[in-house]
Amino acid sequence: MGTIIGRPLDENGEPTDGRGIEVEPNGPAADLLRNASRPLVSSPGLGQWFSLLRTPDENSDERPAILLWLAPDATALPPHRHPDEAEYFRTVEGEITVVVEGEPQRLGPGEEVTVQPGQSHSFRNDTDDFVATYVELPWMKTAETLCTVCGKDHDGEFGTDGGYGEPGFVHGLVMAEAIREGTKIPSAPFAVQRVLWATVGRVAKAFGHCAVDKRYLRDEFWEATVEQPDL
Repeated sequence: MGTIIGRPLDENGEPTDGRGIEVEPNGPAADLLRNASRPLVSSPGLGQWFSLLRTPDENSDERPAILLWLAPDATALPPHRHPDEAEYFRTVEGEITVVVEGEPQRLGPGEEVTVQPGQSHSFRNDTDDFVATYVELPWMKTAETLCTVCGKDHDGEFGTDGGYGEPGFVHGLVMAEAIREGTKIPSAPFAVQRVLWATVGRVAKAFGHCAVDKRYLRDEFWEATVEQPDL
């Protein structure tokens, strides 16, 4: 019997009936989680949970690393490229599908793949179970934008009537502009994206949309919002 973690917390700090993840205390995911450098983060609307395992210093050559869980119905992110940095995936528990240049690769526990700079890629969970994956990110901005998406989801900015949901077009546009230096999302020609950033994006930011919100980078927010592991 595993331990349930990652459920949303109510105003009294008690777990709600929201979905969490089951972690086997003696399993490989728990071993990694015990060494996490930051709290567990979640997005119920996206069906994702993650913890930063490594937060490199600003001048370090190391890359940030996370332990990422995807629910069976987790939202699949769009294909994207990192022009200057690689991205590394290694399955810890379950089976993840990583698509590189249109070719899907299903990775079981211990299997890995390195996506080279410039290669189009995406990842998803094609199974009926949760999957845990170790990921070395290309840069820290990825983790910061993920934390912001997750935090906004918990604050009801994406769903209907304040519920959980997925970020819409406007937030996606603002996020794509913020990460364009290290992540290219070819959902539209770059010239079109630049026009949208200069028009729709400018208005969106004037109304408070942002790709990185420091509120959601603070440990205190996540410790008060998501059930943390006690393994």
